[in-house]
Amino acid sequence: MTKLWNTITADGSKKPYGMIESLELAGKLTEDSKAVKCDDDIFLIRTKDGLKVYDTGTEQFTEPDSFPVTDEATGFKTEISLAPGVILTAEFTDGMMTIGNEKLPVTVRKIREKMLILQFEAGETMLFDTSRFLLYVFAGEEFICGYVEV
Repeated sequence: MTKLWNTITADGSKKPYGMIESLELAGKLTEDSKAVKCDDDIFLIRTKDGLKVYDTGTEQFTEPDSFPVTDEATGFKTEISLAPGVILTAEFTDGMMTIGNEKLPVTVRKIREKMLILQFEAGETMLFDTSRFLLYVFAGEEFICGYVEV
């Protein structure tokens, strides 16, 4: 598995919080796609071509790379949890995110006000809803839900 997966699952010893697949987009997705709802109108979609963001307002499937890069998270430090009993310090510096003891290269992009998408190596992605302190992660070929400690 990847560094991100191993870090958030305590080297695979903890099962991460799962997410229920959304069926709201049935008929708009190919049968090998999977969607999870992140907000009233934002979904993360896993397709055979990679991860996409779907906005029900615009009815657009968007590549995460197309959102503008931001430094909005730089300097932010908090604790996050993506698996029971695993609380990790997370800190953003320029182009890096330290999670627990792992320092991972990351590109931070802004989807809209109060919503960031973090892109890691190997196509792994984290959507950070800063208004609700929720995390939606695609890692290890799975969708994972988590939260930011407040």
